[in-house]
Amino acid sequence: MKQALLFFAVCSAGACACAADVSDDPEPRPVTQTIRLLEDGNIGRHWYTWLRSQRARDVDPDRVFTAEGSTLKVSGTDMGCVTTREAFRDYRLTLEFRYVDNDRQLNKTAARDGGILFHSTGPDGVYGNGIWMSSFEYNIIQGASGDLIVVGSRKQCPGRYRCRGRVDAATRGKSCQHWDPAGVEIELVDGGRIRRPDVDLEWKNLKTQPLSPNERPVGEWNRAEVVCKGDTVVFYFNGMKVGEYHDLHPSGGRIQLQSEGFGIEYRNIVLEPLKK
Repeated sequence: MKQALLFFAVCSAGACACAADVSDDPEPRPVTQTIRLLEDGNIGRHWYTWLRSQRARDVDPDRVFTAEGSTLKVSGTDMGCVTTREAFRDYRLTLEFRYVDNDRQLNKTAARDGGILFHSTGPDGVYGNGIWMSSFEYNIIQGASGDLIVVGSRKQCPGRYRCRGRVDAATRGKSCQHWDPAGVEIELVDGGRIRRPDVDLEWKNLKTQPLSPNERPVGEWNRAEVVCKGDTVVFYFNGMKVGEYHDLHPSGGRIQLQSEGFGIEYRNIVLEPLKK
């Protein structure tokens, strides 16, 4: 009984010692000055790589991730991510992305895909059979960029990743439930998704999927923005507010940029302090 109570107390406090190597988690620090997370093509300054095929940090023999100036280039030939060496909280994260199809990418038929994983904690590769950390996701995907996904893992303290948001009552519980600031409040725990307000109710994960109304043509740059303050987060896509969520637990962590098996580029990846 004592062991069970101790387990509950540790997980509830957010330290979560359920997985053997979560002690690697750095303490999230508030962003107090502008940090450019990629400059001069130097990935290793702020990031380490992680690939499903390697399951080790900074082992990328096929150069899935390369960089030029402030641009991170992702070939999509393996599933994985780059992950910040530090953990952060209370910040504005902005970046631009574009899809760059190539013959080497794993997936050639599904909707073009990428993503920003934030408040990432725990072991590398605990989610997706060796791919990502537990986290929250600003989804980058053709026709639905700006969706929220809870990338939680029941292997690592069940109930640790959770948040609340409001959705259109008519879409509640459906695969395309839409964020609606005047809608009904729901809670996501260990998983789940809330779509941006204008996603097609018949959205399909296909390369032929139409773009979002304010999404730029394939090959052109789009802008993603994630604003984290305390236990809240607001999403913007090309300047349009597409989601707002609260009661996020945890409320800080590392940042990951995904390789989802598609060619994609991320550039001008910047963390800024919140305006007072």
